[in-house]
Amino acid sequence: MKILITNDDGIFSPGIYALWEVAKEFGSVYVVAPNSQKSATGHSITISKPLFIDKIKRRNGFEGIAVTGSPADCVKFGLKKILSNAPDLILSGINLGSNLGYNIIYSGTVAAAIEGAMQNIPSIAFSIDSFNPKSFDTSKSIIRQIINLAIENRITKKFIWNVNIPNCGIDQLKGIKVASQGNQYFNDDFDTRVDPKGNEYYWMVGNMVDEDSTFDSDSYVVKNDYASLSPLGFNLSSSKEIEEMKKILD
Repeated sequence: MKILITNDDGIFSPGIYALWEVAKEFGSVYVVAPNSQKSATGHSITISKPLFIDKIKRRNGFEGIAVTGSPADCVKFGLKKILSNAPDLILSGINLGSNLGYNIIYSGTVAAAIEGAMQNIPSIAFSIDSFNPKSFDTSKSIIRQIINLAIENRITKKFIWNVNIPNCGIDQLKGIKVASQGNQYFNDDFDTRVDPKGNEYYWMVGNMVDEDSTFDSDSYVVKNDYASLSPLGFNLSSSKEIEEMKKILD
């Protein structure tokens, strides 16, 4: 099995290393990831400046290509320039911080998986519900289960699996639940600040708003110590609204 992995936290993130440790149990792994932090870049691609790459080595045989572009750039570059033919699976993550609810829209981690799905390659995004996890043991356990599930039940083309993992021990993990994208969102604002030279600048601040209260939603699943699995597509058309608009215009 040939697996391409990427992320949006950068090639030196502990999350991508943990993902690599599991992925290599299933076959040949190719790492193509941003050279630096690229969180919240969404599905951006680089079209107005060149991409540069570096070969990176980390401990225990981890090797990869660091790209100056976005997560979606990394998938494109991996498919066009690194691999001679398409991989069997694309894995993105493990992202530090969950990708739930409306926040999925901003996620470079999810976007990288979607880029793979756009090329008809089964793709999965993994995130952990912590920016400073004590361990990736629970995540690794879930990833093994999800990869086996993907192998046994091929992911539907034009869809990805978005997997969010609670920051808990394996003994506290209750299992995996399929859930819809919920309504969690980041209520943001801009804090006005002044630098040492007296120049005014702005820093985004805010708080997460999460009012989901049923297991139908991804965030509620995760905060109750289940891993959430959400199938996501990238066709943004609403068939219901299209039919309603046709009635208005006809």
